Amino acid sequence: MKVLVIGGTRFIGPHVVRKLREAGHQVLALNRGKSATPLPPDVPRITCDKNDRDRFRAALLDAAPDAVIDTCLQAADLEVACEALAGRIRQFIHTGSTGVYTPMRRIPAREEDAIRIVPGITFEDKWAQDQVLLRWREDRGFPATIIRPTNVFGPGAVPLDLWGSRTPAFFQRVADGRPVTLPNDGRALIQPVDVEDLASAYVLVLAAGKGIGQVYNISRWQALTHTEYLGVIVDLLRSRSPVEYLPMEELIRLHPDAVNAAALRFHCEHMFADIGKAHRELGYDPQVTVEEGMRRSLRWMVKEGHLRTGAPL
Repeated sequence: MKVLVIGGTRFIGPHVVRKLREAGHQVLALNRGKSATPLPPDVPRITCDKNDRDRFRAALLDAAPDAVIDTCLQAADLEVACEALAGRIRQFIHTGSTGVYTPMRRIPAREEDAIRIVPGITFEDKWAQDQVLLRWREDRGFPATIIRPTNVFGPGAVPLDLWGSRTPAFFQRVADGRPVTLPNDGRALIQPVDVEDLASAYVLVLAAGKGIGQVYNISRWQALTHTEYLGVIVDLLRSRSPVEYLPMEELIRLHPDAVNAAALRFHCEHMFADIGKAHRELGYDPQVTVEEGMRRSLRWMVKEGHLRTGAPL
């Protein structure tokens, strides 16, 4: 199958491209051409800024893909893509987020759960993206599938820290054995998924020959607490960092330069999504443990100069 990956040069995209190639698909990547990319040299690159609407439409039509995997489009971009591709492709797979379920009414969150928008907590932009595709599916039969991953980690990006961001400074603090402060009591749930497992989900959607009009949560089977997540990092870095706890708002007040306040409030909500539907319908079964995924992330950070440690990763 000829598959166009939109946004194929950053964190998720290169992993998706490689998985597609391994599965035997013909792959093209569309992006702005502003980022160095580790894509295979024989993967054609289409340079295009999606904000140039005429050029974006033309690029989509010229590529003539059988399927499209989108890792970065916003709601307005999706309107353009749907209009250009309607009736021309077999499947359009969009990258959403389980952040649309937050604050979660039930745990684990399921695809059919009602969405309650809470400004500043719910991922409203992701929900708006989903609505565009679901509307096009209902009105025009557009072959959309929505993938909703949880927090993604793995080589290619700094993992989520526990102050609401993806900052190397947090991990360096742990590597140096300095005290680490966690918000509240450290019992909020987090559910990281390795980027390789996420990439496999896109391939499974295409291989299954179904999923059109469906939404799939993609993550690991279990969640862990903030304290356990930090424990994985501490163990891998062989750190002796003492752990302290502070109420979330107090942590924000005391460390305004280090803490992303809005993101921290979001991450102090429980994050735990049910992946049973993807398992039943697609055969999705995550393989990378939290420990191995974090180890690979930290190795990448060391290689890229984001982290200094003597721990044998």
